[in-house]
Amino acid sequence: MTNFLLVGLGASIGAFLRNEFTLQQSKLKIDFPIITLLINISGALLLGILTAQIHNGAILLLLGTGFCGGFTTYGTFNMELSQLWFQHRLGRCFIYFLLTYIFGILGFIVGIHI
Repeated sequence: MTNFLLVGLGASIGAFLRNEFTLQQSKLKIDFPIITLLINISGALLLGILTAQIHNGAILLLLGTGFCGGFTTYGTFNMELSQLWFQHRLGRCFIYFLLTYIFGILGFIVGIHI
């Protein structure tokens, strides 16, 4: 039960913070989901750092699984990717897809090595 609470607490904080950042997207007047991209890349980087540095299972559940899981967003990424696809913005769709996955993986790898 304790693990459940740790993950839930971390996820709540991560999701709240993600929402606060996501609200800024409309203010940017950029026709590209840059906020979600940055959230996912920074979350992957942070998860890499946490995975390499934290050896306490409970803290890793709170911060890694919980916070990073709640902060990053696969669902929003797919929704935005689909919107670009259905709006026939295939170039932006492809760039968003590549940037998210390439820099997400690189972010995690860099985080592991920091």
